[in-house]
Amino acid sequence: MMKKNIPFAVVLLLCAVAAFGQDLTYARPATDGLDIELSQVHLVAEAFEEERIAYRFELAEGKKLSCIETQKTLRIRQMTPSQGTLYVFIPKQMLLENCSIRVNRADIRLDGVQAVHILAMLNMGAITSSDCVFKNAVINLARGTLSFNKTQIVRSCTFTVTDAAADIIFPAEETEYHIDYVQNGGSLAIAGNTLTGSPGEYGSAKAKRRIIFSGGAARASIHFTQKDTKTAAPQQNSEN
Repeated sequence: MMKKNIPFAVVLLLCAVAAFGQDLTYARPATDGLDIELSQVHLVAEAFEEERIAYRFELAEGKKLSCIETQKTLRIRQMTPSQGTLYVFIPKQMLLENCSIRVNRADIRLDGVQAVHILAMLNMGAITSSDCVFKNAVINLARGTLSFNKTQIVRSCTFTVTDAAADIIFPAEETEYHIDYVQNGGSLAIAGNTLTGSPGEYGSAKAKRRIIFSGGAARASIHFTQKDTKTAAPQQNSEN
């Protein structure tokens, strides 16, 4: 009896793999933008070696996503409520022109992504960004955790973190950044310095990279991976 049941079990396993491990779907060669809205579906966006944006999704059986390309942008929406994961693969050499991500009650993970403009909004969950490069970025997190690990900001980034734990590591010297901050009820430390006056600013006004950090009950820390041999005492504004 056992020998007869084994092939049937194997068939069921293969069906499950086919349902949840679909092949990649490729965008058109000219597509260089993303517009994604999800609810209770995790997003994983990462760099890969090919030349066109590709994607696949793992959702409950019978569930699908709406994927439309318009004006060089891949637009992805949910057709019905579901749970699972959307995987988006972006060529390593591609600089996304625009990347808009809005997710509800799930996680966002960005790995090796490059973009001129990026918006990442999440009301509950975790945002993780590793080894990315953004010229201009807006990161909004209402509740959860934010991990910004060695992600380079070329020009500007605005963080709005309401009730979350945030750990931000910039891969550059401290003097390259100017940070304006507002902290209401939480804590903020920059380069090991706990800041108490709010609103305030940190760093040189001549710095090329501009950061705005707005925190509610957030517990946040900002670090720099490269030591600045000319680091001066941290600049803080007194309370207004």
